[in-house]
Amino acid sequence: MLVAGAMLLTRSFNSLLDVPLNFEPEGVLTYEVHLPAARYTDHAARNRFFRQLQEQVAARPGVEAVGATSWLPVNGRYHEWTMYWDAEGSEVSSNRESWVGTDVRIILGDYFGTLGIAVLRGDPPSEIDLKAEPVLWINQRMAEEVFAEVDPIGQMAWLAGESRRIVGVAEDIPFSARGDVSRKSYVPHIQEDSRNWALIQTVKARGDLNQLRETIRAELQQLDPNLVLYRPMSFSSVLAVVRAQDRFATLLMGAFALLALALSVVGTYGLLSGSVAGRTREIGIRMALGADAGSVRAMVLRYAARLTVSGVALGLAGAWLGSRWIQALLFGVEAGDPISYAGAALVFVAVGAVASWIPAQRATHVDTMRALASE
Repeated sequence: MLVAGAMLLTRSFNSLLDVPLNFEPEGVLTYEVHLPAARYTDHAARNRFFRQLQEQVAARPGVEAVGATSWLPVNGRYHEWTMYWDAEGSEVSSNRESWVGTDVRIILGDYFGTLGIAVLRGDPPSEIDLKAEPVLWINQRMAEEVFAEVDPIGQMAWLAGESRRIVGVAEDIPFSARGDVSRKSYVPHIQEDSRNWALIQTVKARGDLNQLRETIRAELQQLDPNLVLYRPMSFSSVLAVVRAQDRFATLLMGAFALLALALSVVGTYGLLSGSVAGRTREIGIRMALGADAGSVRAMVLRYAARLTVSGVALGLAGAWLGSRWIQALLFGVEAGDPISYAGAALVFVAVGAVASWIPAQRATHVDTMRALASE
């Protein structure tokens, strides 16, 4: 049961690692800088600070792109707002069918470029005059579910307190490590002043990210000695944290499975050794009457096979019944996955064969005269 569960979780975790994230986490450093409202009293001051920080970081050797967002991918859903769009272009109304839910991400700088997020249609932020008019980007899921056959580029939608022009459609980025996707909208930080946003900075760079982290820490101290670099980590580490629960469950079940294998080997070996010792007289008589070593080995192995097959059958039945308890942890694999059960069965057939071979060999070396004389 433990081995079958371990194989299910291992296949599940491997499926999780193969989920397409549609962005590039390698070589990306993330960190936060929280600006106290007492000193950065207005939106313009906060924009100036972030722009200056990003310009200085972008000037460092090896840095390819610098951006920021209000919430990183694969960390769950957050900032769920509603957006209004009417196909007939009417003003904002209470028409519920025209209001749709969307996860909003506030972005700054070249956020798309830092994570390699493709803008499938329209223009990226670097090619848009963000001071000309309020704009936003939507993801492909939003374009398909809300706009359907209508081209969203150029459409006006009400979001974040004002009417905004849609200028681009970005690739779908999952909000979980399991590939779940929701409707998403991206709003430029310079145009959203409803709060003091705690932006998560993203830096795409070549080379040692740890060294870059210390360089950015020094740059921050020059800009404002009272600020700290909060939670700096690579995006690969962010992914590792998100996948920690699945990894822990897999390792824990694997550890118990290894213990079960060890106990099975020892138990089967001990049982068969005791069986051979108890049948010494019988084996001696068989060999005295002409039985060869091969037939004696076959006798012991047949007995081991009956034990192994019956044990495997009971174990598979128990594993199938118990799989419902780990169903919620599985991803990309069914609780009744035949490959996992077949693998567990083969493992224990091999365990039974290995554990029975030594007693079978020992049976062929019984001293016939001593076995008969002992009676």
